[in-house]
Amino acid sequence: MHRKAGPGDHDLHVQALQNWIQQNVCWAARMANFFQEQAQKQDAIFLSIAAGSSVLLLYLAAVRHLRYKNINEIRKKYPNSQDVLDNIEIAREVNAITIRKEFPFVGREGAELALFKTYTIPTISKLLAATGEFKNHCTRRAEDTELILLELTETFARIQRQLAKDPNTPEEHIKVQWQRPDIAATRLNELHGKYSTILNDDYIYTLSLLIYEPALWINRYEWRQLDERETNAMFRVWYEVGVAMKIKDIPDTPEKMLDFKNRYADEHIKYAPSNWKCGEPTFRHLLSNIPPILREPIYKFGLYVLPSVLDPADAKAFQLPQESKVITLIFKSIIRTPFYPNNKGKYVPEFFYYKPRIYEDGYSIPELGPEKFKNETTISKCPFMH
Repeated sequence: MHRKAGPGDHDLHVQALQNWIQQNVCWAARMANFFQEQAQKQDAIFLSIAAGSSVLLLYLAAVRHLRYKNINEIRKKYPNSQDVLDNIEIAREVNAITIRKEFPFVGREGAELALFKTYTIPTISKLLAATGEFKNHCTRRAEDTELILLELTETFARIQRQLAKDPNTPEEHIKVQWQRPDIAATRLNELHGKYSTILNDDYIYTLSLLIYEPALWINRYEWRQLDERETNAMFRVWYEVGVAMKIKDIPDTPEKMLDFKNRYADEHIKYAPSNWKCGEPTFRHLLSNIPPILREPIYKFGLYVLPSVLDPADAKAFQLPQESKVITLIFKSIIRTPFYPNNKGKYVPEFFYYKPRIYEDGYSIPELGPEKFKNETTISKCPFMH
């Protein structure tokens, strides 16, 4: 039998309905709060992403502006690239920015490789090996060479660094700096005068390497390609060095110089025992800062790396192993001089890349070169002393 519903049952149903409504209202409120919180979190995430993206874009824009600041200023200041070629003052300015500010490391390594590649010309390597300087005084020879080349080419950069430190540097001190490349050229001519058999074309080939090897390395491994103004500047600066060295028949345009370089390499790079007699001590010298226990293993490994750095003809002229395609692929994908002398009239280098340190106490330009020729100079000493 079914019990007949009474008034109390109705109240129970009403109460149950009210409880259900209240529970669902609470649940709905919680859900509403949940969705509102999620929306707020999403808004916060979106705002964070937007803010982060804006900061990143501003950073990238700033990086691009600063990275291209120097070359953009050069292009604006000298819209005609021929002006850089025609005016040595402009060429020195542009070259200093390119080699000392934009690409100091790769530019320097390219110059080192340029000198190394001269040893694949037998007429050069035979003469150099015969001097005995590579076997007995390799570190000194390397440091002498680098310092003389810097004295010849980095005067503008040195002056600009000094003026940045001291805008009130006396004008007479600035003028003294422009005497230093003349002194260096005179000293270099004195040293080369000891060897009358140096071929004029070997001089020109060395100049061409000092222009185009750094340019090649920069274009291959740096973050941008060189502008025509920059390559023109490099050519003109080294052309003037050649003139100061009294080299004859120097190609008078970048195109002619590059053509000479390529033709001379094709005709004259070949194997001779003297090539590696110059190359080996130089290569070992480059490892002088490595702990002694590691030098020999790294030297042996380096022999397999060198062919990937050199041109095939150069590697063959050194009789190096065949290049490793893997190492070559990795390569393809991936010094300053002081303004003032010290109180003894010596310039103390601002760099010491190799050991032993030859000029730790400073150098004077007329004394650069082999020890046996140290006192054989007609050049006067430092123009002023402090």
